[in-house]
Amino acid sequence: MENLVKRINDIIEICWESFSAKIGCGLIEINKEASMQLNFAYLLKNTIDLAIHHEDEKITIELETTINVNGKTKECDIVIKIEKEDKILKLPIEMKCYKELASSGGKRGALDIFFKDVHSDIELLESYSKKENFLMGIMLVMTDFRTAIFPNKKSGKLWDYDISHGSEIKGTVIKNTAIGGIPVNIKIDGNYSFDWKEYNKFYFLKLETNL
Repeated sequence: MENLVKRINDIIEICWESFSAKIGCGLIEINKEASMQLNFAYLLKNTIDLAIHHEDEKITIELETTINVNGKTKECDIVIKIEKEDKILKLPIEMKCYKELASSGGKRGALDIFFKDVHSDIELLESYSKKENFLMGIMLVMTDFRTAIFPNKKSGKLWDYDISHGSEIKGTVIKNTAIGGIPVNIKIDGNYSFDWKEYNKFYFLKLETNL
């Protein structure tokens, strides 16, 4: 099972690199998170069978899977169900997309919510990994807002949820700065480095949760 999981992670890495490059050169157009999810899942579905090397191995890709966490139900963007012999493991993937302009052409705004939501999804992935048969999850993020990734300065409460290139989360942190007047209580336990990659004015991030 360990080797199968490694092969799957290798395929995810290749798909993410390809997905990022295709968006950067215009082969794939993404308007919002839903289209990001569907396009990446399509690429993954048509590639993931390369990870199967034995007859007793099976891989299933599920979208919007309901997962119970701390008494609440959450919808995980993508769950990869991994089966080998009599063992079943699940690898969760959460995705976030923020484009500077809305499909209408106007400024999107709500950058602070985007920053906060990235941290919230990291916390969520860590919670998934504590459940039986769940593996450490993966966070995939894309944006075209350069100053969010390479800011000239950092002022305002949104930077309490910093995700800019080179920023880090080390050890257990509590994020509780209210966003949009709504209270926030996010607890992240792992160590993370925000290392963005650029493809022709688009920026892509892949984080693997750890505890």
